[in-house]
Amino acid sequence: MANPMAAQAFAADGDLVRLRDEIAMHTLNAMVIAGGWGYTDADGKRHNYKSMEEFSNASYRFADEMLKARERR
Repeated sequence: MANPMAAQAFAADGDLVRLRDEIAMHTLNAMVIAGGWGYTDADGKRHNYKSMEEFSNASYRFADEMLKARERR
């Protein structure tokens, strides 16, 4: 490759994508097994996730927060 630094950046980005997917996968597994995952709205009402779309979106939000925490260290 003409630009080794670009190759390194691509590899690092690919690693982060894989790490994010892996975190989300494990999170999704834990949420489905545990059941009862959801959120509390501004009025204090509890809402449990009911669809795979809600669980999947939450899993990636969880993964994103974990990666942000990793960067803060």
